[in-house]
Amino acid sequence: MIKAVDWSKYFSMDLKKIENIQTNFGVKKVYAMGLMPVRGPKGFRKLDYKFAQNGLNVNEVMDKLEECHINVFGLVIKDTDGACTWDTNIGWNPTDRDILGEFCDAGKDRNIALMVSFTSMNDAYQGYLHPERVSVHGKSGKKHGIEYKKGEISTHNEGELRVDLPEGISFEEYQKKIPFLTNKIDEKLGASRATRGQGYIPLTSFMCPNSEHIDYLLELTKEIVKNYHIKAFFADYIRYDGAFIDLCACDRCVKLFHDKYGEKAKLINSNEWYDFKADTIAEYAQKLQDTIKSINQDCITGWFCLPGPKKLFSRKRLGQNWQKISTILDVVSSMEYPYLMGTRDDGWFWGKVGDFFYWYFIRNMKKRAHEFGNTPVLSITNSVECNTEEMLKQMKGFDFGLGIALFKYYGTSESQWSAIKKYAEDELGLNKDNTI
Repeated sequence: MIKAVDWSKYFSMDLKKIENIQTNFGVKKVYAMGLMPVRGPKGFRKLDYKFAQNGLNVNEVMDKLEECHINVFGLVIKDTDGACTWDTNIGWNPTDRDILGEFCDAGKDRNIALMVSFTSMNDAYQGYLHPERVSVHGKSGKKHGIEYKKGEISTHNEGELRVDLPEGISFEEYQKKIPFLTNKIDEKLGASRATRGQGYIPLTSFMCPNSEHIDYLLELTKEIVKNYHIKAFFADYIRYDGAFIDLCACDRCVKLFHDKYGEKAKLINSNEWYDFKADTIAEYAQKLQDTIKSINQDCITGWFCLPGPKKLFSRKRLGQNWQKISTILDVVSSMEYPYLMGTRDDGWFWGKVGDFFYWYFIRNMKKRAHEFGNTPVLSITNSVECNTEEMLKQMKGFDFGLGIALFKYYGTSESQWSAIKKYAEDELGLNKDNTI
């Protein structure tokens, strides 16, 4: 028996804000599913433009969502590779499809609201195209066996995303399509989360949030909000690279830092440095909010946050001040993925690892919920790379009152789909007439 947590003791979400979201989405309770078009049909550790171009069946996806009573569909329109999956005049679209437009059309006659997820600072293609905009290391070090030096840009091997060559295409040919692809290969699947990718290894870049990359992101945002009928726009990777504490120490950031705190202020390991990073991310959030609301006042804005220790992780590595960003954007989506760390399907040990992180994530949110103020919080958790029991445990445990979102469509098993439908009917009271 899975016991739900009484989150009303910890959160103080504004009821008027919640009602506004419910009215905008046209739902009584948010029950969402996310989809990543460029990650292929199995899970999310592959980069597969061939599938996005020819294999993604939009109506089939929407039919499945409707069958299982999903009432909010989250489409990742810009992933960490930098691909823009809409009809863009500004960005890079290697899929040759207006996938966002197709989903907008398919959703017109269905009771499914459309929200989009937009990766911000992590952008492999823009890192290749504009290395001068990539974050710069402020000190030398070593991570996962790879050495980096002070003054070098933070373009590194992607941690878990891998690429298979399409049949009949050579590496040299495919590298023209994916210029940030390396000829290094992970031959075997590992047991830990960080080693589950198999195939060619792409590069990834965290862009400097004080560079012209921000102008590029805002121009993309204008395209989306002006040209597509979406209900919500959520910013993902609205942060620094969590693997390092020394980013970004480029000339732009160093000058801005010293202009604000004085020439004697200490870079990297100082309270001023961490404040500077958090303020920089919050300033981007404000620019995003102003841009979206100037075009469509009714479009809900949101951001994704990673759970973890406030001082060591959110502040020092990510530059995410939950209190500041929550006062700017309309909704918070906490990314609660404990069973990506380990699942019982991989054995007793990994099941215990996942259970431990589930306990920790619950504890972490109880401790930090007040940092969101009265801003509504919609948690997203995983269906892929966990079993049905673990999925349901997360769905119950991380429903903070607004509803729950799942991640992601491809990779979800048939037994999980059956459980998702049953959960909607038995636990949430949803059906095909779930509109307000």
